[in-house]
Amino acid sequence: MEFTIYTLETAPEASKEALRHAKETFGFIPNLEGICALSPALLQGGMTLWDLFSTTSFSPVEQQIVYLAANYENECHYCMAAHSGLAKMVGMSTNDIDAMRNGEPLQDPKLQALRHFTQLLVQARGWVTDEEIETFIKAGYTKQHVLEVILGIAVKVIHNYTNHIAQTPLDKAFKPYVWSKPTN
Repeated sequence: MEFTIYTLETAPEASKEALRHAKETFGFIPNLEGICALSPALLQGGMTLWDLFSTTSFSPVEQQIVYLAANYENECHYCMAAHSGLAKMVGMSTNDIDAMRNGEPLQDPKLQALRHFTQLLVQARGWVTDEEIETFIKAGYTKQHVLEVILGIAVKVIHNYTNHIAQTPLDKAFKPYVWSKPTN
């Protein structure tokens, strides 16, 4: 099914402020937000949760690990490409970006614990065990982090599912990071 990619000129009036915010955030209006503009509530919800996740106790690199781990598990080609570029912009190492994209472990044990816990939450649809939570906390995180991972996953559910349904075309800025899930 084809979905329209709206611009500031063509979007529903109720989406225009959120599209302006997307342009301020990313330097352009990504195709994802252009598609979300059809539903002002979806666009505003996604942007609001995005902004809230940026205020969590996670560093920018840790935020990208949560996003990339969820994108990987949800097999979102668009978001894996976009967040590969965003991860580079916030200073994540090329080795770590490649590991996230290839489904390989990260070298830093704490960051790997974050990645693993995020993957577990997505795979188990939130039904992780107390032992899995304790392992995450023993790696250097807190109960607050447990809850904040859920917020990051919520952002990605909105974005990943929209991209799956709309088959969002990759923006020019993200084309260098085109991605397909490796087959193991």
